[in-house]
Amino acid sequence: MKIKILSLLITVIAITGMSCSLFQTEVDDADNFLPRETDVPGWTRSNSVSSYTGRNIKKYNKDYTGLGITRLSSGVYESIDNSGIKIKIEVIRFDSVLNAYGFYSVKRGPGIFDIGETNEFSTDRLSILHIGNYVVCSRTDNEDPSLKGELNTFSKIPFDYIGDNYMKNKLPESLNILKDNYGIIYSAAGHSKFPFLEKTVSTQWKRNNSLINVFYAEYKSFYDAYGVFKKNIVDNYIVSSSDEIYTAFKKDDDGRYIFISVKDRWIFGGWGVQEYNDINKIHSEILNRINGI
Repeated sequence: MKIKILSLLITVIAITGMSCSLFQTEVDDADNFLPRETDVPGWTRSNSVSSYTGRNIKKYNKDYTGLGITRLSSGVYESIDNSGIKIKIEVIRFDSVLNAYGFYSVKRGPGIFDIGETNEFSTDRLSILHIGNYVVCSRTDNEDPSLKGELNTFSKIPFDYIGDNYMKNKLPESLNILKDNYGIIYSAAGHSKFPFLEKTVSTQWKRNNSLINVFYAEYKSFYDAYGVFKKNIVDNYIVSSSDEIYTAFKKDDDGRYIFISVKDRWIFGGWGVQEYNDINKIHSEILNRINGI
């Protein structure tokens, strides 16, 4: 009799453990963070939920590859009053807080902003929120300023479902070494100006009443950094070197100067520089900040 009771208890405990495990998997799944129709009165989901892992994210959006996405769930909602008005929402889970912030900052774009535990930005067509290793992005193709409030509502609902279930690691202090008044953008993938760069930190400085863009990226060794440097200077750059620093510069399409340098394991540079003589000043200021890490 005791053996039967013991076996029954073991079975109950095993089933309970399995149930908890299954429930945890469900709770952690980004699919369950999408708004229910009851969350958004006046809207109905117009398609089934699309879900992707990091391995097959290219099928959804090739520009999302290499960004550290581990899970993406997407749904499209349409207005009950006007089926032509649609909002698309993405709930994206990343492998790190840094990569989640990077996605948010790139989508947000340049401007004056600070980094907080929760970050949010919205326009008439876009609402994007970041917390921990999650980003929620709502967008519409409709030109209607009144939709801004709806977009914000859609983006904030998943935060309630996510609750406290997100990574709480702090962003690295080195993210702010170039910061003046303008916000920091972190890009895990390439950059439009320098497509072979990875893990790039950039921001804007105001110098002589003009905005310039500055950046840096850290690599494992000088050889890694120099290899990336060489790949990015194939198009009409003038190259110089001194004190173990290699620098390439040219006039950009807008008539301003763009430059990129490599020293040790660091690549750094800027664009939008008005005067040739300003290149050395900006170059020195970036290098001084990097040397202070």
